[in-house]
Amino acid sequence: MPLLGRSLLDTRVLSRQEIDAVFSKADAVGPRVTGQGLTPQTLSQTSSQDPSFSTPIGSVPAPTGPMTDAQGRVVCCLFFEPSTRTRMSFQMASYRLGLQVLTMELSAGSSLSKGETLTDTILNFTAMKPDVLVVRYGNSLELDQLLPRVGVPVLNAGSGTNAHPTQALLDAYTLRTEWGDLQGRKVLIFGDVRHSRVARSNFDVLGKLGAEVGVFGPENMSLSPEEARTFGVKLFSSFDEALPWADACMGLRVQLERHQERALDLASASEYHEQYGLTNQRLKLIRPDALILHPGPINHGVEFAPEVVNDPRSRVLQQVTNGVTVRAALLALILGLKG
Repeated sequence: MPLLGRSLLDTRVLSRQEIDAVFSKADAVGPRVTGQGLTPQTLSQTSSQDPSFSTPIGSVPAPTGPMTDAQGRVVCCLFFEPSTRTRMSFQMASYRLGLQVLTMELSAGSSLSKGETLTDTILNFTAMKPDVLVVRYGNSLELDQLLPRVGVPVLNAGSGTNAHPTQALLDAYTLRTEWGDLQGRKVLIFGDVRHSRVARSNFDVLGKLGAEVGVFGPENMSLSPEEARTFGVKLFSSFDEALPWADACMGLRVQLERHQERALDLASASEYHEQYGLTNQRLKLIRPDALILHPGPINHGVEFAPEVVNDPRSRVLQQVTNGVTVRAALLALILGLKG
């Protein structure tokens, strides 16, 4: 079984076949963890993979109760950086699968406030013998080197500017449920690309699935031509040229916490929005059948105009739903859960 007993620290370790296996598992657990039926696209793909699958659209019941072998299994969530969607979706996925969850955040309630190191915290939780660790942290070479060696499967819930594997998988899954196949599709990622772990993981996953990726942003937040070639992405110098090119547009917030100089090179957030944001005027440049994504949190009036999330092309909240589904699928695959 793919991923059984394995860690997922970066999508680069995944083959195309393993990504497809995660998506197939997400199709299977989706009704259980979200209470939703399968979409027509997902149903079509599931039936093509399994000829015996013939449940009519709209008649898929939401399974109840824990999955086989879930009882007594414990997921420890260690969040050393703030999180809303990732943390809560891991918790929701775990509960819906029948797993037990322990969560620790960076706060005054932990021994980190007494001077304990992140490494000691990880090692102490590992010594409690959880079945899976879910860890989010900032740039840390020490943890990058430690986590592959802890002897417990680890799911990376976001690490510095390096990787956010589960976000990239849920982004691609969102597009796949809409399109059925990403081969030949064009995805634009715009905003603070340089400091985004989401962008880096998406370059990898979307590329493996056959999509072409383009990027756009302010010069000090975008990629250099050399970096774009290294990542295999198309570098745009004009937002108004990039938007009509894309089948899907993904906005990214300005991550000031990861900038060496914690300030924009612009007079104000409104100036950034006018030059580099998805304004109401620029919404008209996006094709009628294109999709709009954002990994969150959204800074309204900066990367997105307030109306963007309510645009009929927006799939921002569907990404959140799919975050529960994909993270449940990963937990089920790592733990070998069935049913």
